[in-house]
Amino acid sequence: MDEVIPAEWRKAVCAILDGGDLGKVRLTQRALKDWESIFPDAFICDLFVALADTLRVNGVRGKKVASMAEPGETYEFFFRARRRRLYGKINLLPKGEMLIVYSAHVPLKGDSL
Repeated sequence: MDEVIPAEWRKAVCAILDGGDLGKVRLTQRALKDWESIFPDAFICDLFVALADTLRVNGVRGKKVASMAEPGETYEFFFRARRRRLYGKINLLPKGEMLIVYSAHVPLKGDSL
């Protein structure tokens, strides 16, 4: 069941995405390839903007994911880029200084997270 994503988590993730320091963002190869296949003319910063724009919305809903191998707090959610609905999954690592973008692709399970 989805839930409102906590404001503290969203704020920390947006701060990293907005900061522009690529050393603080790990992007999985799958997320990168999926993003590039959907938007071949887009840059990685466009992905970061789309994710942050969604996470800045109060009350944005998602689902906490407890099954990731890396430590941290992970949420999955839907976001929009260029009027397309996409699925995203981000892990905010402990101490909130770095994150992992696991997913940025078209939804594979329809409207369900």
